[in-house]
Order: sequence, then structure tokens, then C-alpha cells
Amino acid sequence: MVTSRGDPIDICDDEGLAVRIRPPLACYANYFEVGHNAFEFLLDAGQITPESGEIRLMSRIAVSPVHAKLLARLLARSVDQFEHAFEPIPDLTEEGDDGADFELTSPGEFERRAIDARRRTIADPARAPGKPVSNER
Repeated sequence: MVTSRGDPIDICDDEGLAVRIRPPLACYANYFEVGHNAFEFLLDAGQITPESGEIRLMSRIAVSPVHAKLLARLLARSVDQFEHAFEPIPDLTEEGDDGADFELTSPGEFERRAIDARRRTIADPARAPGKPVSNER
């Protein structure tokens, strides 16, 4: 068993001996695919190389629809907490784009949107990295 923060803890094995359990190593991911069928959601995580557009998928997680909805809520809450504590995160969708087809974009389009979002952040001094965020909501 591992704590919610990922700290290792000691547990007893079948013979009553203490065993130290460590959390898995983290892998960086900057590319995601999400699919679903009637029974599960499939979340693929990987890395994209912007220069070549090469994608290397590293992990697939399958979750039930109920757990997918819980994960979506948890992630949304975590993003809100991050933005409240640090700064707004740039939005990769185009102006006036609701993002409905965002998952269908090519790797090149994904990278172009990421670059554009970074440029918008830099161009808007109120959203520049490191600038304190107002607690007003």
C-alpha cells in the first residue's frame, strides 16, 4: 500500500515480515489518446517528438465509464486548484473553438496549438509565467 502522496510505506507479507512498497516511477507524457466502447474507456499516454511527429505510446489505462467520469472530475478539480495556487494554464483550443474535435488533430496540429498557446501567454503580461495570480474569482 502507498499513501495518497506516493510515499513508501511498510506492510506485512504473508509471513508477517515487513515489506517496503514504493510507488512506480513517473513517466513524462505530452501526448494522449482517449477511446471508449460500451464497457470501458482507454487512456493512452506517450511522448511526441515535435521535430519528427513521432509518437511513442508508453502506457494504456482501461477504466470503467464510472471511473472515467470520476477521473475527469478529479482532473478538473486539480486543474482548478493549480490555477488558483499558481497561474492560469494556457488553453490549446482556438478562439471560438469549443475543443470538441481537439482529440482528432494530428501531432503537428497539436504541437502548433501548444506553441500558439505559449505565445498567447507570453503576449498577455497578465498571464505571464511567474506572475502572481489574483485570488479573485
